[in-house]
Amino acid sequence: MALALAAACLVVGSVAVWRASRLPAEASSEKMRPLPERLQQGVGSEVRFASANAKPEQIAEAVNSTADFIHWRSGLRMSDGMKQVLVDAESNVLQGKVRHLTVEELTDNLTAAVVERLATLTDEEIRHAVEVSSDEQGQVMSRANGKWGVLSQKELIQQAKSGREWSRQGNVALRTGLHSMIEEEVTDRVSTLSAALPEQFGQARVQGVTPMQALLIAYSIAADDPLTDSRSEITRVLVQQRMDAGQTRAQKMAQQNISGRPYGPHGLIHPSDPYLFFNKAGVYRLLNLSEGGGK
Repeated sequence: MALALAAACLVVGSVAVWRASRLPAEASSEKMRPLPERLQQGVGSEVRFASANAKPEQIAEAVNSTADFIHWRSGLRMSDGMKQVLVDAESNVLQGKVRHLTVEELTDNLTAAVVERLATLTDEEIRHAVEVSSDEQGQVMSRANGKWGVLSQKELIQQAKSGREWSRQGNVALRTGLHSMIEEEVTDRVSTLSAALPEQFGQARVQGVTPMQALLIAYSIAADDPLTDSRSEITRVLVQQRMDAGQTRAQKMAQQNISGRPYGPHGLIHPSDPYLFFNKAGVYRLLNLSEGGGK
């Protein structure tokens, strides 16, 4: 059960323990900057959060900055239609027409979305997710911090299929186990973001989160992206990583299993496949919206 839970989480959203140190060591003499500073330079600077009295165009700018932030880091692209859905949902919350999403509701919704998506996975989707989450040796690290160790592609595929069958059968143990793991993830992120970015997330525990904030938290869990560091800093680290490996830029670009992005499929910092969860149905479920559908 533990292995199947790990496999289910990895394939459908890589849900496990999130920790501060994600970037590779740059140099033994250089100390990692404090997490709050890294978050401020990452999501705190590159995403524009709309205030309660924001104008419609300001909310649209905030949503566009969120979509651009996620796309640059993982390749996950938000359609124009989904952007508009998010703009409308964010506007309704900020204007007081709809209440904020509580942390508990976010946990419940994310759990439900993962369980439902797990049940619909095809063999090809599982195979592809495992492939894009593998390293150059064909092994899959359960998380960027190696919490659950390393699995072979074959082991992960077998366990993911077991998790799929349990989900289709409505297995209570699977849902309970996933809920507990997701609850820890959501709580960890909310606490960390609230402390590091009080102006944006300071009221999350008491008031709840907006749809845009909920999406950022869910994406962070799915891609194992801590939302830290600016583009220039990440780019500098990736260049250093390539140089340490003795590769030229041309050699790096020639590798077919490298995306050039830090997260997402074939990510250079941590590879994962958040695409499986972030389809239209999953986002609608996450944000308590009434409609669903395909990608």
